[in-house]
Amino acid sequence: MKTLQRTTFLTTALLLLTAIHHAYGAVIYHTPWRLHILFIAIPVLLLVYVLDWQLRKHPGSKPLLVGYLIAVILFPLLVIGLYEGVYNHLAKNIIFLVTGNNSFFRMLFPPPVYEMPNDVWFEVTGILQAFVFYPLLISCSKMIKSAARYRKQMM
Repeated sequence: MKTLQRTTFLTTALLLLTAIHHAYGAVIYHTPWRLHILFIAIPVLLLVYVLDWQLRKHPGSKPLLVGYLIAVILFPLLVIGLYEGVYNHLAKNIIFLVTGNNSFFRMLFPPPVYEMPNDVWFEVTGILQAFVFYPLLISCSKMIKSAARYRKQMM
């Protein structure tokens, strides 16, 4: 159960962080389209909470566990953690620091979708998503391994 609690906590942290990050970016860059993330993150977070609650009531339920893992892995882990945090911010800032604003950088991060690193708060909140990604990945891996061990014991 501790892994379930940790996974739900990390998922919550990641989705709240991305909501703050995108709302801030929408305001400072005058890009209201960034707010779309709220219409995805909030329902996904609610779904994760409902599945967490049900898993606590029915800890051996395979359909609940599979649903929970799909809800956490598809959007929070892969879309927000890996793509948004690791690629859109961590990699972008590293490549920018190494190459500057050259054609290679602009090819990987074309404007106007990507902003040049020019706001510390925006970039820090973006990079923090990458740092939540790794412990969330580990936590999901533990849940999957635990479910696989449980399945083998039942056979």
